[in-house]
Amino acid sequence: MKRVLVMIIAGLCGVAVASETPKKTAAQPNGNAAQPAEAAAGRDALRAKVKARMQADRELYGQDGLRAIEQAYRAYSKSKDVDNAHLQTLLEKYPKANRTGCAVMYAGQRARGSDDGKWFRLAIEKYGDCLYGNGTQVGAYARFYLARHLDRAGKKDEAEALRAEILKLYPDARTHRGQKMADFLNTSTP
Repeated sequence: MKRVLVMIIAGLCGVAVASETPKKTAAQPNGNAAQPAEAAAGRDALRAKVKARMQADRELYGQDGLRAIEQAYRAYSKSKDVDNAHLQTLLEKYPKANRTGCAVMYAGQRARGSDDGKWFRLAIEKYGDCLYGNGTQVGAYARFYLARHLDRAGKKDEAEALRAEILKLYPDARTHRGQKMADFLNTSTP
């Protein structure tokens, strides 16, 4: 039981030995070399936010609820479906959980634009304050993906407005690789 709890907490916090060791990074899209100290400070600040968010979920849903949320999230993340029972469980039973926001983001990515961005819009509307275990902010990430979708649909003005929101609301947002999202706003993938 204790081992399972430690594994769940480690998963929620995004604990990984590799993420603790600064890696040599290639030049950023703007041509400057990555600043390891700045990136580390940014990751540390986001990890603190992840821990605080996890604690808020624990207070709201209890330890058993946190366990159930994590199980549903992991089951959903392993499936290939856009929408299934695991996602519905998260949305209905745990609508304020951090992991629910992450799952909604996955749904948007799996839909690949076939839904006019409804999952990304939901992530922005209800789960903008959620964070992946590595500190990636769902609100910024959903805006990034929705902007990409809108660009492809020819809605350039709406896409640009979302990019501006990322810079305004999430100036320090990071990608899953720890790089500043602002560096990727005019590219196709973070």
